[in-house]
Amino acid sequence: MTQFWNFLNKIILSDVSLKLTAFIIAAVLVRLFREPLLSLARNLLKRLPEAAESLLRRSADQLYPSWRSRAGLSRRDTTLEWRLDAVRKAWRPGFFILGGVYLDLMVQPISVKRLDNYEYSTLDQIRYDCGGSACYVGHYLHQNFDHRSYLYSRLGEQTALSDELRGKLSEEKWIRRAHYQNDAHAQSGVSLHLLQADSSYRTTFTHKGALGGFNWEPLLSKMVKKTSRGGVLHISGYFRTGLHRELCHALENLSPNLLVCVDHGRFLPEDHQGAANALLEAFNRRLIDLYICTLPELCRLMATADVEADAQATPEETLQKFAASGKLPRVTIVRGHAAAEATSAHIVLDNELLPAVSVTPGLPPARDVPGRNNAFNAAVMHYLTEGLTGAPIAESISVVVRQALESWIRTARGTGLMTNWRAK
Repeated sequence: MTQFWNFLNKIILSDVSLKLTAFIIAAVLVRLFREPLLSLARNLLKRLPEAAESLLRRSADQLYPSWRSRAGLSRRDTTLEWRLDAVRKAWRPGFFILGGVYLDLMVQPISVKRLDNYEYSTLDQIRYDCGGSACYVGHYLHQNFDHRSYLYSRLGEQTALSDELRGKLSEEKWIRRAHYQNDAHAQSGVSLHLLQADSSYRTTFTHKGALGGFNWEPLLSKMVKKTSRGGVLHISGYFRTGLHRELCHALENLSPNLLVCVDHGRFLPEDHQGAANALLEAFNRRLIDLYICTLPELCRLMATADVEADAQATPEETLQKFAASGKLPRVTIVRGHAAAEATSAHIVLDNELLPAVSVTPGLPPARDVPGRNNAFNAAVMHYLTEGLTGAPIAESISVVVRQALESWIRTARGTGLMTNWRAK
Protein backbone atom coordinates (compact mmCIF):
# COMPACT_ATOMS: atom_id res chain seq x y z
CA MET A 1 0.00 0.00 0.00
CA THR A 2 2.86 2.39 0.81
CA GLN A 3 4.42 1.75 -2.58
CA PHE A 4 1.11 2.50 -4.25
CA TRP A 5 0.78 5.87 -2.53
CA ASN A 6 4.37 6.76 -3.36
CA PHE A 7 3.72 5.90 -6.99
CA LEU A 8 0.51 7.98 -7.01
CA ASN A 9 2.29 10.98 -5.46
CA LYS A 10 4.98 10.80 -8.14
CA ILE A 11 2.33 10.85 -10.85
CA ILE A 12 0.55 13.84 -9.27
CA LEU A 13 3.77 15.74 -8.73
CA SER A 14 4.85 14.95 -12.27
CA ASP A 15 1.51 16.11 -13.63
CA VAL A 16 1.65 19.34 -11.61
CA SER A 17 5.21 20.00 -12.70
CA LEU A 18 4.25 19.40 -16.31
CA LYS A 19 1.31 21.81 -16.09
CA LEU A 20 3.42 24.41 -14.31
CA THR A 21 6.12 24.13 -16.97
CA ALA A 22 3.54 24.43 -19.74
CA PHE A 23 2.02 27.49 -18.05
CA ILE A 24 5.41 29.18 -17.72
CA ILE A 25 6.25 28.47 -21.38
CA ALA A 26 2.85 29.80 -22.48
CA ALA A 27 3.28 32.93 -20.38
CA VAL A 28 6.72 33.57 -21.86
CA LEU A 29 5.41 33.10 -25.41
CA VAL A 30 2.48 35.44 -24.75
CA ARG A 31 4.86 37.99 -23.32
CA LEU A 32 7.19 37.76 -26.31
CA PHE A 33 4.43 37.87 -28.92
CA ARG A 34 2.00 40.08 -27.01
CA GLU A 35 1.53 42.73 -29.68
CA PRO A 36 0.60 40.47 -32.62
CA LEU A 37 -1.57 38.29 -30.38
CA LEU A 38 -3.49 41.30 -29.11
CA SER A 39 -3.93 42.62 -32.64
CA LEU A 40 -5.24 39.21 -33.74
CA ALA A 41 -7.61 39.05 -30.78
CA ARG A 42 -8.84 42.53 -31.55
CA ASN A 43 -9.68 41.57 -35.15
CA LEU A 44 -11.43 38.37 -34.05
CA LEU A 45 -13.41 40.28 -31.45
CA LYS A 46 -14.99 42.47 -34.11
CA ARG A 47 -16.53 39.37 -35.74
CA LEU A 48 -18.30 38.19 -32.59
CA PRO A 49 -21.91 39.06 -31.71
CA GLU A 50 -22.27 42.31 -29.79
CA ALA A 51 -23.24 40.56 -26.53
CA ALA A 52 -20.19 38.28 -26.63
CA GLU A 53 -17.95 41.21 -27.56
CA SER A 54 -19.24 43.25 -24.61
CA LEU A 55 -18.71 40.33 -22.19
CA LEU A 56 -15.16 39.67 -23.39
CA ARG A 57 -14.34 43.38 -23.28
CA ARG A 58 -15.44 43.64 -19.64
CA SER A 59 -13.48 40.50 -18.75
CA ALA A 60 -10.37 41.84 -20.49
CA ASP A 61 -10.73 45.17 -18.67
CA GLN A 62 -10.64 43.34 -15.36
CA LEU A 63 -7.79 40.96 -16.17
CA TYR A 64 -5.62 43.21 -18.32
CA PRO A 65 -6.68 46.88 -18.03
CA SER A 66 -4.22 48.25 -20.59
CA TRP A 67 -5.05 45.78 -23.36
CA ARG A 68 -6.47 48.46 -25.67
CA SER A 69 -3.37 50.64 -25.68
CA ARG A 70 -1.11 47.56 -25.84
CA ALA A 71 -3.01 46.43 -28.93
CA GLY A 72 -2.06 49.68 -30.62
CA LEU A 73 -5.30 51.57 -30.04
CA SER A 74 -4.72 55.17 -28.91
CA ARG A 75 -6.86 58.24 -28.31
CA ARG A 76 -5.96 59.46 -31.80
CA ASP A 77 -7.48 56.30 -33.30
CA THR A 78 -10.85 56.67 -31.59
CA THR A 79 -13.70 59.16 -31.70
CA LEU A 80 -15.71 60.83 -28.97
CA GLU A 81 -18.67 58.63 -29.89
CA TRP A 82 -16.52 55.51 -29.43
CA ARG A 83 -15.28 56.68 -26.04
CA LEU A 84 -18.75 57.62 -24.85
CA ASP A 85 -20.07 54.17 -25.77
CA ALA A 86 -17.04 52.46 -24.21
CA VAL A 87 -17.53 54.30 -20.92
CA ARG A 88 -21.25 53.53 -20.84
CA LYS A 89 -20.63 49.85 -21.53
CA ALA A 90 -17.85 49.60 -18.97
CA TRP A 91 -18.35 47.83 -15.66
CA ARG A 92 -17.99 50.42 -12.91
CA PRO A 93 -16.24 53.23 -14.83
CA GLY A 94 -13.81 55.22 -12.70
CA PHE A 95 -13.92 58.88 -11.73
CA PHE A 96 -10.59 60.70 -11.72
CA ILE A 97 -10.00 64.29 -10.58
CA LEU A 98 -6.83 66.17 -11.41
CA GLY A 99 -6.33 69.66 -10.04
CA GLY A 100 -5.66 71.95 -7.14
CA VAL A 101 -6.85 71.56 -3.56
CA TYR A 102 -6.65 74.43 -1.09
CA LEU A 103 -7.18 75.14 2.55
CA ASP A 104 -10.22 77.42 2.43
CA LEU A 105 -10.40 80.09 5.12
CA MET A 106 -13.86 81.65 5.35
CA VAL A 107 -13.97 85.06 7.04
CA GLN A 108 -17.37 86.65 7.74
CA PRO A 109 -19.26 88.84 8.05
CA ILE A 110 -17.49 91.53 6.05
CA SER A 111 -19.42 94.79 6.29
CA VAL A 112 -17.20 97.10 4.25
CA LYS A 113 -17.03 97.45 0.47
CA ARG A 114 -13.60 99.01 0.46
CA LEU A 115 -10.69 98.06 2.67
CA ASP A 116 -8.99 100.83 4.61
CA ASN A 117 -6.06 101.06 7.01
CA TYR A 118 -8.29 100.35 9.95
CA GLU A 119 -9.01 97.54 12.38
CA TYR A 120 -12.49 96.00 12.34
CA SER A 121 -13.59 93.77 15.21
CA THR A 122 -16.89 92.56 13.76
CA LEU A 123 -16.00 89.05 12.58
CA ASP A 124 -18.34 86.29 13.64
CA GLN A 125 -15.79 83.49 13.28
CA ILE A 126 -13.13 82.13 10.96
CA ARG A 127 -13.86 78.67 9.60
CA TYR A 128 -11.65 76.47 7.52
CA ASP A 129 -11.82 73.27 5.50
CA CYS A 130 -10.34 71.80 2.34
CA GLY A 131 -11.53 73.41 -0.86
CA GLY A 132 -10.61 74.10 -4.45
CA SER A 133 -12.58 73.00 -7.50
CA ALA A 134 -11.07 69.50 -7.46
CA CYS A 135 -12.31 68.99 -3.91
CA TYR A 136 -15.76 70.41 -4.63
CA VAL A 137 -16.34 68.24 -7.72
CA GLY A 138 -15.31 65.13 -5.79
CA HIS A 139 -17.59 66.06 -2.91
CA TYR A 140 -20.66 66.49 -5.10
CA LEU A 141 -19.98 63.24 -6.98
CA HIS A 142 -20.07 61.46 -3.64
CA GLN A 143 -22.92 63.41 -2.07
CA ASN A 144 -25.29 63.31 -5.05
CA PHE A 145 -24.32 60.09 -6.84
CA ASP A 146 -22.42 58.00 -4.27
CA HIS A 147 -19.24 57.91 -6.41
CA ARG A 148 -15.81 57.93 -4.85
CA SER A 149 -12.97 59.40 -6.91
CA TYR A 150 -9.24 59.16 -7.40
CA LEU A 151 -7.55 62.48 -6.63
CA TYR A 152 -4.30 63.75 -8.15
CA SER A 153 -2.87 66.99 -6.78
CA ARG A 154 0.16 68.61 -5.16
CA LEU A 155 0.69 69.59 -1.51
CA GLY A 156 3.33 71.58 0.29
CA GLU A 157 5.05 70.58 3.50
CA GLN A 158 5.82 73.94 5.08
CA THR A 159 3.72 75.70 7.76
CA ALA A 160 0.95 74.44 9.99
CA LEU A 161 -1.62 75.32 7.30
CA SER A 162 -0.18 72.58 5.07
CA ASP A 163 -0.49 70.07 7.90
CA GLU A 164 -4.06 71.17 8.49
CA LEU A 165 -4.96 70.66 4.83
CA ARG A 166 -3.45 67.16 4.83
CA GLY A 167 -5.44 66.30 7.90
CA LYS A 168 -8.68 67.57 6.40
CA LEU A 169 -8.12 65.68 3.13
CA SER A 170 -7.53 62.44 5.03
CA GLU A 171 -11.05 62.79 6.45
CA GLU A 172 -12.77 63.30 3.08
CA LYS A 173 -15.01 60.30 2.35
CA TRP A 174 -15.21 61.02 -1.37
CA ILE A 175 -11.52 60.22 -1.94
CA ARG A 176 -11.06 56.59 -2.95
CA ARG A 177 -7.31 57.02 -3.25
CA ALA A 178 -5.13 60.11 -3.43
CA HIS A 179 -1.81 60.57 -5.22
CA TYR A 180 -0.04 63.74 -4.16
CA GLN A 181 3.12 65.34 -5.39
CA ASN A 182 4.96 66.79 -2.40
CA ASP A 183 6.94 70.02 -2.26
CA ALA A 184 9.19 70.33 0.77
CA HIS A 185 10.05 73.93 -0.08
CA ALA A 186 6.54 75.43 -0.28
CA GLN A 187 3.28 75.45 1.59
CA SER A 188 0.02 74.07 0.24
CA GLY A 189 -2.45 76.30 -1.56
CA VAL A 190 -4.57 78.60 0.58
CA SER A 191 -7.71 80.58 -0.34
CA LEU A 192 -8.98 83.39 1.85
CA HIS A 193 -12.69 84.12 1.28
CA LEU A 194 -14.07 87.45 2.57
CA LEU A 195 -17.83 86.92 2.58
CA GLN A 196 -20.16 89.90 2.75
CA ALA A 197 -22.63 89.99 5.64
CA ASP A 198 -25.60 89.55 3.26
CA SER A 199 -23.81 86.74 1.31
CA SER A 200 -24.21 88.84 -1.85
CA TYR A 201 -20.61 88.32 -2.95
CA ARG A 202 -17.19 87.42 -1.64
CA THR A 203 -13.68 88.63 -2.32
CA THR A 204 -11.14 85.84 -2.62
CA PHE A 205 -7.38 85.99 -2.20
CA THR A 206 -5.58 82.84 -3.32
CA HIS A 207 -2.03 81.69 -2.69
CA LYS A 208 -1.34 78.77 -5.03
CA GLY A 209 1.83 77.75 -3.19
CA ALA A 210 3.00 74.26 -4.15
CA LEU A 211 0.37 74.04 -6.90
CA GLY A 212 2.48 76.25 -9.14
CA GLY A 213 4.82 73.28 -9.62
CA PHE A 214 2.06 70.72 -10.20
CA ASN A 215 2.89 68.85 -13.41
CA TRP A 216 2.32 65.56 -15.24
CA GLU A 217 5.71 63.88 -15.03
CA PRO A 218 5.61 62.27 -11.54
CA LEU A 219 1.97 61.15 -11.85
CA LEU A 220 1.53 60.19 -15.49
CA SER A 221 2.60 56.54 -15.20
CA LYS A 222 0.24 56.02 -12.25
CA MET A 223 -2.61 57.70 -14.10
CA VAL A 224 -2.05 55.66 -17.25
CA LYS A 225 -2.26 52.44 -15.25
CA LYS A 226 -5.21 53.44 -13.09
CA THR A 227 -7.34 54.94 -15.88
CA SER A 228 -6.84 52.03 -18.28
CA ARG A 229 -10.27 50.55 -17.52
CA GLY A 230 -11.86 53.82 -18.59
CA GLY A 231 -14.09 56.40 -16.99
CA VAL A 232 -14.15 60.19 -16.76
CA LEU A 233 -11.21 62.48 -15.97
CA HIS A 234 -11.96 66.01 -14.72
CA ILE A 235 -9.13 68.57 -14.94
CA SER A 236 -9.65 71.73 -12.89
CA GLY A 237 -7.65 74.73 -11.71
CA TYR A 238 -5.55 74.42 -14.86
CA PHE A 239 -4.18 77.98 -14.95
CA ARG A 240 -2.90 77.87 -11.36
CA THR A 241 -0.71 74.84 -12.03
CA GLY A 242 2.09 73.73 -14.33
CA LEU A 243 -0.15 71.21 -16.16
CA HIS A 244 0.27 73.10 -19.44
CA ARG A 245 3.79 71.68 -19.69
CA GLU A 246 3.71 68.48 -21.78
CA LEU A 247 -0.10 68.70 -21.82
CA CYS A 248 -0.61 67.11 -25.25
CA HIS A 249 2.02 64.43 -24.65
CA ALA A 250 0.35 63.45 -21.36
CA LEU A 251 -3.16 63.33 -22.79
CA GLU A 252 -2.02 61.23 -25.75
CA ASN A 253 -0.75 58.58 -23.34
CA LEU A 254 -4.03 58.20 -21.47
CA SER A 255 -6.44 55.37 -22.16
CA PRO A 256 -8.44 55.61 -25.41
CA ASN A 257 -11.66 54.83 -23.49
CA LEU A 258 -11.23 57.67 -20.98
CA LEU A 259 -13.39 60.78 -21.39
CA VAL A 260 -11.40 63.93 -20.61
CA CYS A 261 -13.22 67.03 -19.29
CA VAL A 262 -11.66 70.42 -18.52
CA ASP A 263 -12.94 73.36 -16.50
CA HIS A 264 -10.04 75.80 -16.07
CA GLY A 265 -11.96 78.41 -14.04
CA ARG A 266 -11.29 82.13 -13.98
CA PHE A 267 -7.96 83.52 -15.21
CA LEU A 268 -6.30 86.62 -16.62
CA PRO A 269 -5.26 86.13 -20.27
CA GLU A 270 -2.21 88.37 -20.03
CA ASP A 271 -0.76 86.19 -17.25
CA HIS A 272 -1.25 82.81 -18.92
CA GLN A 273 -0.65 83.09 -22.66
CA GLY A 274 1.59 79.99 -22.81
CA ALA A 275 -0.84 77.86 -20.81
CA ALA A 276 -3.74 79.06 -22.97
CA ASN A 277 -1.86 78.15 -26.16
CA ALA A 278 -1.20 74.64 -24.82
CA LEU A 279 -4.89 74.20 -24.04
CA LEU A 280 -5.95 75.41 -27.48
CA GLU A 281 -3.48 72.99 -29.07
CA ALA A 282 -5.02 70.13 -27.06
CA PHE A 283 -8.44 71.25 -28.35
CA ASN A 284 -7.18 71.27 -31.91
CA ARG A 285 -5.73 67.76 -31.62
CA ARG A 286 -8.99 66.39 -30.18
CA LEU A 287 -7.27 65.31 -26.95
CA ILE A 288 -9.92 66.96 -24.77
CA ASP A 289 -13.45 65.69 -25.22
CA LEU A 290 -15.49 68.18 -23.25
CA TYR A 291 -14.85 71.75 -22.10
CA ILE A 292 -17.03 73.31 -19.35
CA CYS A 293 -16.93 77.07 -18.83
CA THR A 294 -18.88 80.27 -18.37
CA LEU A 295 -19.21 82.87 -21.11
CA PRO A 296 -16.70 85.33 -19.51
CA GLU A 297 -14.16 82.51 -19.14
CA LEU A 298 -14.68 81.49 -22.75
CA CYS A 299 -14.30 85.09 -23.92
CA ARG A 300 -10.95 85.35 -22.12
CA LEU A 301 -9.70 82.11 -23.66
CA MET A 302 -10.80 83.10 -27.15
CA ALA A 303 -9.05 86.46 -26.72
CA THR A 304 -5.75 84.59 -26.37
CA ALA A 305 -6.54 82.98 -29.74
CA ASP A 306 -7.21 86.39 -31.35
CA VAL A 307 -10.95 85.76 -31.54
CA GLU A 308 -12.44 88.85 -29.90
CA ALA A 309 -16.03 89.09 -28.69
CA ASP A 310 -18.16 92.04 -29.85
CA ALA A 311 -19.26 94.05 -26.83
CA GLN A 312 -22.60 94.80 -28.53
CA ALA A 313 -23.37 91.20 -29.51
CA THR A 314 -25.80 88.93 -27.70
CA PRO A 315 -24.44 85.84 -25.92
CA GLU A 316 -25.80 83.65 -28.72
CA GLU A 317 -24.08 85.76 -31.39
CA THR A 318 -20.82 85.62 -29.44
CA LEU A 319 -21.05 81.84 -29.13
CA GLN A 320 -21.83 81.54 -32.84
CA LYS A 321 -18.63 83.47 -33.59
CA PHE A 322 -16.54 81.32 -31.25
CA ALA A 323 -18.03 78.13 -32.70
CA ALA A 324 -17.25 79.22 -36.26
CA SER A 325 -13.62 79.89 -35.33
CA GLY A 326 -12.92 76.16 -35.19
CA LYS A 327 -10.75 76.58 -32.10
CA LEU A 328 -13.00 74.74 -29.63
CA PRO A 329 -13.04 71.00 -28.84
CA ARG A 330 -15.83 68.82 -30.17
CA VAL A 331 -18.04 69.61 -27.15
CA THR A 332 -18.14 72.90 -25.22
CA ILE A 333 -20.73 73.39 -22.48
CA VAL A 334 -21.30 76.99 -21.42
CA ARG A 335 -23.17 77.53 -18.16
CA GLY A 336 -25.45 80.38 -19.12
CA HIS A 337 -28.30 82.31 -17.57
CA ALA A 338 -29.08 81.31 -13.98
CA ALA A 339 -32.17 82.73 -12.27
CA ALA A 340 -35.06 81.56 -10.13
CA GLU A 341 -37.36 81.41 -13.17
CA ALA A 342 -35.08 79.35 -15.40
CA THR A 343 -31.49 78.15 -15.68
CA SER A 344 -29.89 77.43 -19.03
CA ALA A 345 -26.74 76.21 -20.71
CA HIS A 346 -25.42 76.34 -24.27
CA ILE A 347 -23.70 73.56 -26.19
CA VAL A 348 -21.21 73.99 -29.02
CA LEU A 349 -20.84 70.68 -30.87
CA ASP A 350 -18.53 70.22 -33.86
CA ASN A 351 -18.25 73.98 -34.40
CA GLU A 352 -22.03 74.52 -34.34
CA LEU A 353 -24.16 76.11 -31.63
CA LEU A 354 -27.02 73.84 -30.61
CA PRO A 355 -30.33 75.15 -29.21
CA ALA A 356 -29.99 76.24 -25.60
CA VAL A 357 -31.00 73.78 -22.89
CA SER A 358 -33.22 75.45 -20.30
CA VAL A 359 -34.76 74.06 -17.10
CA THR A 360 -37.60 75.59 -15.08
CA PRO A 361 -37.87 76.51 -12.30
CA GLY A 362 -34.26 77.55 -12.00
CA LEU A 363 -31.77 78.15 -9.22
CA PRO A 364 -32.99 79.76 -6.01
CA PRO A 365 -31.71 83.23 -5.04
CA ALA A 366 -27.93 83.07 -5.00
CA ARG A 367 -25.92 82.43 -1.89
CA ASP A 368 -22.30 83.03 -2.69
CA VAL A 369 -20.83 79.81 -1.33
CA PRO A 370 -17.43 78.52 -2.52
CA GLY A 371 -17.73 75.56 -4.87
CA ARG A 372 -21.45 75.94 -5.47
CA ASN A 373 -21.26 75.66 -9.26
CA ASN A 374 -19.20 72.48 -9.17
CA ALA A 375 -22.37 70.50 -8.50
CA PHE A 376 -23.07 71.01 -12.21
CA ASN A 377 -19.66 69.64 -13.23
CA ALA A 378 -20.05 66.61 -10.97
CA ALA A 379 -23.44 65.88 -12.52
CA VAL A 380 -21.98 66.14 -16.05
CA MET A 381 -19.34 63.55 -15.11
CA HIS A 382 -21.95 61.19 -13.69
CA TYR A 383 -24.44 61.41 -16.56
CA LEU A 384 -21.71 60.94 -19.17
CA THR A 385 -21.39 57.37 -17.85
CA GLU A 386 -25.14 56.69 -18.12
CA GLY A 387 -27.65 56.54 -20.93
CA LEU A 388 -28.08 54.51 -24.09
CA THR A 389 -25.11 53.60 -26.24
CA GLY A 390 -25.20 54.28 -29.93
CA ALA A 391 -27.40 57.38 -29.62
CA PRO A 392 -26.54 60.42 -31.79
CA ILE A 393 -23.89 62.52 -30.09
CA ALA A 394 -26.00 65.70 -30.15
CA GLU A 395 -28.86 63.92 -28.43
CA SER A 396 -26.57 62.29 -25.84
CA ILE A 397 -24.85 65.54 -24.85
CA SER A 398 -28.11 67.50 -24.71
CA VAL A 399 -29.59 64.90 -22.36
CA VAL A 400 -26.47 65.02 -20.18
CA VAL A 401 -26.63 68.82 -19.93
CA ARG A 402 -30.34 68.82 -19.08
CA GLN A 403 -29.85 66.20 -16.37
CA ALA A 404 -26.86 68.10 -15.00
CA LEU A 405 -28.84 71.34 -14.81
CA GLU A 406 -31.67 69.58 -12.98
CA SER A 407 -29.22 68.02 -10.52
CA TRP A 408 -27.53 71.39 -9.95
CA ILE A 409 -30.89 72.99 -9.17
CA ARG A 410 -31.93 70.16 -6.84
CA THR A 411 -28.62 70.50 -5.01
CA ALA A 412 -29.06 74.24 -4.51
CA ARG A 413 -32.70 73.92 -3.45
CA GLY A 414 -32.09 71.09 -1.01
CA THR A 415 -29.32 70.44 1.47
CA GLY A 416 -26.97 70.35 -1.43
CA LEU A 417 -24.47 73.03 -0.53
CA MET A 418 -21.25 71.59 0.80
CA THR A 419 -21.71 69.96 4.18
CA ASN A 420 -20.15 71.11 7.47
CA TRP A 421 -19.16 74.80 7.49
CA ARG A 422 -19.90 75.31 3.80
CA ALA A 423 -23.62 74.82 4.39
CA LYS A 424 -23.80 77.37 7.19
